[in-house]
Amino acid sequence: MRLLICVLFPLFSFTQHANDLNNLSNDVIWVTESKEYKMLCQQIYNTATKQLKKQCKKNSNPVIIMDIDETVLDNSKYQVDLHIQNTSFNSKSWNNFVEEEISELVPGAKKFILAYKKYSNAKIIYISNRDASTLESTKSNMKKLGIFFEDDIFLLRENKSDSKIIRRQEVLDGNHRMKNYGPQSVIAYFGDAIGDFPKDKKYQFAKNKFLFPNPMYGEWKK
Repeated sequence: MRLLICVLFPLFSFTQHANDLNNLSNDVIWVTESKEYKMLCQQIYNTATKQLKKQCKKNSNPVIIMDIDETVLDNSKYQVDLHIQNTSFNSKSWNNFVEEEISELVPGAKKFILAYKKYSNAKIIYISNRDASTLESTKSNMKKLGIFFEDDIFLLRENKSDSKIIRRQEVLDGNHRMKNYGPQSVIAYFGDAIGDFPKDKKYQFAKNKFLFPNPMYGEWKK
């Protein structure tokens, strides 16, 4: 009997896990499995590469602002975990996931970043709502993926009132967290939500604002 249990239990666990994955919601399946998602992200990054080429060549200190999650790093594994555990997003589980350093790359992100960083003095400022306490884990994850550069600047969220609007303004004004860098002239923004972009009319989508698909979560779900 014990032998039978030992044989059947792993089989049951495997079957249950497979069933959990088969029952994933369409939004997560689309991101993890569809060719369309991968091609769309690559298309956006390819467009960005072409659009920014001229600006990067004429600008001696090009600066872009990038969101991290679902823009550079793919966290669909976390969404799968939530489904299997039959739970929803919470800060503790999310921070634990970030600290595991297992996020993967959004399709096209690495190719774009490596090409962009070849331009003289090209700088990336990451503005993300990841908790500031996860900074080192975020950097380490990026190092593993081959997209981390020592001159990258990370402005993660310090508290609930630390909005992306506040941090973008610090970049433009060169104060507070940006006081050691001075005012920055941003040539493009990248993100997966409208809140990742300024309302300044000189920035236009597909020209110097690049929006990535994210059907898994966002303000639109509230």
